[in-house]
Amino acid sequence: ANWTQNNVSVQNVTFMHLSGLNYSVVNSTFYNVTYFKFVTVNFTANHSQWLNSTTKMSVHMNGSTNNVSYFGSNWTTTSFINMTFLNETHEHTIWENGSFINVTFTNFTALNITSKNVWFVNYTGINHTIINSTLINATLINATYVNFSITNGTVNNTLFVDLTSFNTGFFNLTMFNVTYVGANMTDHYEMDTVHVNETHNDSMIQNSTF
Repeated sequence: ANWTQNNVSVQNVTFMHLSGLNYSVVNSTFYNVTYFKFVTVNFTANHSQWLNSTTKMSVHMNGSTNNVSYFGSNWTTTSFINMTFLNETHEHTIWENGSFINVTFTNFTALNITSKNVWFVNYTGINHTIINSTLINATLINATYVNFSITNGTVNNTLFVDLTSFNTGFFNLTMFNVTYVGANMTDHYEMDTVHVNETHNDSMIQNSTF
């Protein structure tokens, strides 16, 4: 409890069955670190980075991050609940069998990221840029996107329920078996996209270009 890591470097360490209350990370670097059954409440991270890290069967609740980057990370069966993420970057990262519930990402950049079997519930994304990435078997419920773009990506077997988006762009994107229910998309732009087996129910697209 009440643990702060400030200006530290952690390398080649495995944390098992770790619980952190009021856990804070500042100006720190984590390399080749593995977390197994890692639970945090009131977690904050600022100006830090995780390189080649792995997180399994973990839950992070009621926290925030600012200026955090991940490279070569793998989050499996990990959930983020009541979190805010500001100025975050992910490169060569995998999200699998996890969930994001009541979260907000602002100024988010993803390069070569794969998201598989992940739930996004009450998700808000502002100023999102996603490049060379894949979304598979995702479920998004009550998601809101503002200033959101995907370039060179694939979206497969994905369900959007009550999606709201403003100023979004899809470029060189391929989408298979995607369903929208109750979507409201405004100022949406698409170029060089392929849609196969797509369904829209009770949805609206306005002021848009395809």
